[in-house]
Amino acid sequence: MKRLLVFLMMFCALSTYSLAQNWVGTWATAPQTVVRSFMPYNNCMTNRSVRQVVKVSIGGDVIRLKLSNIYSMQPVEIRSIYIAHAKDSSDIDAKTAQYFKFGNSYKTIIPAGKQIVSNALKFKLRNLERVAITINYTSAPEIPTVHMGSRTTSYIMKGVTNAHSNFAKAFRENHWYNISGIDVYTMSNNMSAIAIIGNSITDGKCSTDNAQNRWPDVMSEMLQLKHKITNQGVLNLGIGNNRVTVPGGFGALAKERFDRDILMQSGVKKVVIFEGVNDIGAARSGSSETVARQIIESIHGMVKKAKARKMKVYLGTITPFKGAGYYTHFHEAARLYVNDWIRSQAKNVDGILDFAKLLQDPNDDRRMKREYASNDWLHPNPTGYKAMGIYAADIVK
Repeated sequence: MKRLLVFLMMFCALSTYSLAQNWVGTWATAPQTVVRSFMPYNNCMTNRSVRQVVKVSIGGDVIRLKLSNIYSMQPVEIRSIYIAHAKDSSDIDAKTAQYFKFGNSYKTIIPAGKQIVSNALKFKLRNLERVAITINYTSAPEIPTVHMGSRTTSYIMKGVTNAHSNFAKAFRENHWYNISGIDVYTMSNNMSAIAIIGNSITDGKCSTDNAQNRWPDVMSEMLQLKHKITNQGVLNLGIGNNRVTVPGGFGALAKERFDRDILMQSGVKKVVIFEGVNDIGAARSGSSETVARQIIESIHGMVKKAKARKMKVYLGTITPFKGAGYYTHFHEAARLYVNDWIRSQAKNVDGILDFAKLLQDPNDDRRMKREYASNDWLHPNPTGYKAMGIYAADIVK
């Protein structure tokens, strides 16, 4: 009887669509369309193999891969996809390579405007490790669904590759193509994920390429290494130049993508909302106050949606940006207005991540501390991101 029970439990774990509440996100990124000024290379991956490296948060023995083609007008045809433990640069541990299946086939098609999920795959995924996902494309759209700000190098080769192929001379691009998430399967109800919606500060602009030192990366490490919390995945759904309500940025507006990018992630029980600076920076003269009110209204709507699903919610204050190209006194007034409202919500949400106070110069609270600021005075540098990640882990744990 005991053996039969174990067999049934494993069968459920390996079923593609087994109980949804038992899948938990360990890594995710927000899909977006190509912006040609940032991705000038011919991004059509037809008859190419693309190796993409990601760093997960929590581990497990059974995983599944999520793929997105939501911003493309043509389907993506894939010959095969394999995953392996990553080594240096493009190298992988070939003996660990495993191929994903989709239904009864290694081949799959992602329809235009759709997302798909692989079958469950037995794969020993370790906490905080880097893995390489290699897609062998048959045909792909000229304008693909991507994540532009990967801060991580992808390796592109012509033709079909396998785990023993040498990618040393591959073309290199710091973008992700079609991959959108990795989930782990758990028999426990104690595992969950933290989903973060944000802009380039969350996406990691001015962090170190391939170092995985964005503030959500640091938070994930601190949860495990400092607080000994190894059962919470951290999902970074930041998009560079993303906005909440003002058109013209990159990616769908935060108020529009919140349901898909945050609420539809697997196993999410905590949500971090950290947006608004790009709306303020883009506000025309005389409209800053209106934009600030729109940001507040939209964030309030996100909070209500998450709370309706019994998720815990944490709000991040907008960091200072005096010295940045779009700084004005009107924009600063709008930042202070939104931050005052965020701080006033302490009793209505589960925590306030007061990043503004953390990073501000004690002698001028409109500006970041020099030791935390990058040269554009808008984005933190790696030292600033480290401070944010340590602080966030202390609050969200």
